This record gives sequence, C-alpha cells and structure tokens, in this order.
Amino acid sequence: MASFDEVVPPGKAATLKASVHTANFRGPITKQITVTHDDKSQGPIVLNLSANVVSSVEILPFPALQLARRRRGFATPALLLVRKDFTEKGTLAFGNLAVSVPWLKIGSRMVTAAEPAVEGLPAAQPGDVVISVQATDAAPVGSHVEKLTFKTGLPREPLVTVPVTVFVQAPLSVQSSNLILTVAPDAPTTATGQVLGSIRDDVDPKAVTVTSDAPAFSARFEPAGATAFRIIVDWSGAGKHPKTETVVHIKVGKASVDLPVRVNLAGAATPSS
Repeated sequence: MASFDEVVPPGKAATLKASVHTANFRGPITKQITVTHDDKSQGPIVLNLSANVVSSVEILPFPALQLARRRRGFATPALLLVRKDFTEKGTLAFGNLAVSVPWLKIGSRMVTAAEPAVEGLPAAQPGDVVISVQATDAAPVGSHVEKLTFKTGLPREPLVTVPVTVFVQAPLSVQSSNLILTVAPDAPTTATGQVLGSIRDDVDPKAVTVTSDAPAFSARFEPAGATAFRIIVDWSGAGKHPKTETVVHIKVGKASVDLPVRVNLAGAATPSS
C-alpha cells in the first residue's frame, strides 16, 4: 500500500510512503510501486520494494496444505513439520492448535528424538512439532480454503496461520448435460446412445444404480475402468405413442445425477406416398 499526495516542484524532492502486509509471507518477497507523473519525456516510474520476511518458525515441506478427496488422501492424514527458526529467540511453546471447520480432524505431537525423513516430511529434530490434518467424510463437495492456526510462544510470530485447501470430488459425474438418441433410417423404432462419466475412487461401482422415468427407455451402467463408466441408453419405439423423452437417474448413496434424454426422429424414414 502506497501513499503520496504532494506536488513536487521542478528540482525538488518529496517522500513516498509504502507498506507491505507480510502476513502469510515467508522468505524474500518483491512488490512493485508504479509512480505516474506529468513529465511527458518519460513514462511511469516503477519502484521495486524488496524484503526478507523472517518468521518465528519454519513450516515444512511448505507453509500450506492441499488435500484432495481420494482414497489415500482421506484415509491417511497430511503432515506438516513445525521447526523454530534459527534466528528466533526463546523456546518453541507449541499450543492452541485449531482449525476453521469441524470436518477437518487435526492432531500434533512433539518430536523428542531425531527421526528419519518420511514421505512428504524432512528428517525431524528434537523440539520439532508434527501436525496431522485429515478431512472426514463430512467434507462438502467442491474446493474450500480453510485455516489452521497455532500459537508458538515466540516473540516475533506468536500466532501462525496455515492455509489448508481441500478439494472434494463429487461421488459421481457425467461428461454430458443431456443425451440425444438419433434413429437410423432403416430402424426408425430403435435408438441407442451413451455418455461417459466417472466415480470417485472410494465409491463401489456395484452401489451405482441407474433408472429411467419412461419404460420406453432402458439404461445400464457399465464400468470402463477403475473410476470411469459408461451409461448406455436404449430406446424402443414399439407400440402406440411411445415416449420420446425421459430422465435417467444415476445414483450412489445420497448423491445423484439426472440425465435428460430425448429421441431425435429426424432420421427416421418417412412413409412413401
């Protein structure tokens, strides 16, 4: 944030004040300030403001967390290692660990002896703190940025905030918003089509059900891989006034997707006069 409200006479000088909010920043940072003026002989002046933000603690491997709704990602917690910065005075007194939503489960432990590096974490030293964060099944679908906070007991940075991004994939999804079946000229009373979709990798394909509102349409679910599937819809126009539109319902647990389906009769053969 910069401020400057003075008129500078030719050959004179003035002071420009600028401040940088360093919350959630660590290490070297650079910000730019653009100064506009009425000197037609040169364009705007760009000033670079550089700083080195020294925090009380290091958060490893990164000062942020990302959780994705996959079988492994939710079944096992994500880990962070907190270590007092070597330039900070005092002793790390870790406490008051909290998170902004109840569907994130958190925990912490103090490292009392040297520990080797594990997947995602460097080697730990006595005095470090390991934080675990795990999303529960109550996590809502979509992308959410939450906050993890804790106190350090250190003078430079007594309270630390760590952003936690959680992405929860829908249990099932289809790639099309609707399905149009086109009859062939030589078979005007039948039509078949399909859409592709995916299920989350913690969903049992056997638990997926597919139903149609109209009896003239039959729909079935066919797995095409570990998380991919096809919905195949067949239409039969036999009988009097068969329905040419329906909605196919794809369900698993409490999640469902409605797929509108209609038949395009434009390709059907017309009776010769």
